[in-house]
Amino acid sequence: MCKSQATRVLSSFDDSFDVLFSLESLIKATQNSCLDKECSSIYYNLPQKEKIILSEERNHYINLLSIALDKISSLKEIHLDIEKELTYLK
Repeated sequence: MCKSQATRVLSSFDDSFDVLFSLESLIKATQNSCLDKECSSIYYNLPQKEKIILSEERNHYINLLSIALDKISSLKEIHLDIEKELTYLK
């Protein structure tokens, strides 16, 4: 791989990292919103049965968002490893 190709690939990795960090921020904001509402017991004056359903739904979303954050973290680590290898090729 020539130097200019490696530079373009590394630039693409930088762009990819920007997208991953933005996605991570959005997921964290959504997760924090769900957590805040759940921990503050905000149920909008719903009857007890609906409160339980809403609570279960929020917890399900919180768990899914945690899984998504783990996957983003894994992708970031993979990107760093590839970027490190590409740096050696330059």
